[in-house]
Parts: sequence; structure tokens; C-alpha cells
Amino acid sequence: MQKTLPSAKKTKKKFYNKYIYKITLDIPGTSALRWYDFQQLSDLCIAEPSSRRDYPWREKVLVDAINHKEVWIDLSVMINTFDSKSFSKRIEGDGIDFYTNNYDLYDTIGKRFSKYVRFRFQPKEGTEQTLLNSNKEIFVNKLPYDKYQYRVYLKPHKLDKAARRSVANWMEKQVPNITFSKSIKDWIIRTEENWDRRYIHIIDEKNLLLLRLKSPQLVGKIFKYVLNR
Repeated sequence: MQKTLPSAKKTKKKFYNKYIYKITLDIPGTSALRWYDFQQLSDLCIAEPSSRRDYPWREKVLVDAINHKEVWIDLSVMINTFDSKSFSKRIEGDGIDFYTNNYDLYDTIGKRFSKYVRFRFQPKEGTEQTLLNSNKEIFVNKLPYDKYQYRVYLKPHKLDKAARRSVANWMEKQVPNITFSKSIKDWIIRTEENWDRRYIHIIDEKNLLLLRLKSPQLVGKIFKYVLNR
């Protein structure tokens, strides 16, 4: 019996700031795509057993793939009909995420492999081109707390300890024009990492400008919230 295709969740910003569609398949043997491309995996699925013994540590993954060889061969044939530059993929366990701006690719995967679809994401109907053309915009049904227009990522590792404490004390006084919790303040002052993606919300462009003037090095990527119409 054919599994019903899951409903698509609505995206509000692009994946990797590039793609507007995402679909996730759960197929046993997916981890083999860490070592092989689709065509190579398809070829392995139909190879003689003796030719699959070169890498015994991969045996279980390959056995899983071979036990589902029909779907892997079908997926390989289908995916090779599309330009490889029109999509990206990400592997995690038995899950494979496809990211694309090509609706035909997204739709074909969903319909042909509905039995294996775990998640689907796509823009709200009518916003596809707007989202595709957007740069650092997040489309939402309502603003955070009904008032904040910007999301600003912070880079405290760019500042010395004295500058961190000074700007943290200043930001604390800007509430409620910005969101600024005790945990964010402690993080700004104490963190030694340069990879944390914490952010604050800012109410409008005027207050965003104040922060940029106060501490330009602290300000990382800025995203504007755009209401869906």
C-alpha cells in the first residue's frame, strides 16, 4: 500500500540562504552515499557479491542498500535526469536531505518516493519568487513579540573583555527596544568560542543603527522579518 505523502511545512527563509525547497528521504543504506555517488551506489547494488568485499567495515551499510536496490537504482536513474548543480544533498544516518530551487525535482522525489519521505518543506504558495529573490529576509506570519523587525547575530569574540562588558551593560539599558536576557549578557562577557550562533531581536532600523554605531565588530549577520501577505 502506497504511503501518503506528508504535508509540506511552510518555509520562512531559504535553506543555506540559497534553496527554497527541502525534502528528506529515509532509505536504508543511505550512509553509503558518503563514499559513493548515486551512479556508483546503483552499480554496486547490481554487482556480483565478490566485488563488494573490498571494504568489510562498510558491509552492513552496503547490505542495507542492496536489500533496497530497487529504490536506489530508481533514485539514481531519476536524479541523473536533473542537472547536478540544481540541488544539494546532506546525509545523516539513513536520512538524505535534498535542497533545490527546482520544483519539478522536489515534486518528482516526493511523488515517486512517497513511501520514504519523512519531511517536506516549501514556501507558502505565491511567495516562491519573493523568497527566492530575497537576501537575508525571514518571512513570518507575525513579528517576534508582535514588534521586532530584525534578528541580529552577535560576534563577541571580536571584542576584548573590557569592550564586551561595556557593550553588554549598554545593551541591557536598551531593553525593550532589543531583546537582551541575563544569559545573553553572560555569554557576551564570558564566551571563548567563535562559532556560537546566538542572536537578539531589534525593534526597528533606528535601534539597529545605534547598535552598529556602538559596537560594529559585535554585529554579525542581520536578517529582516517580512510579514507574509
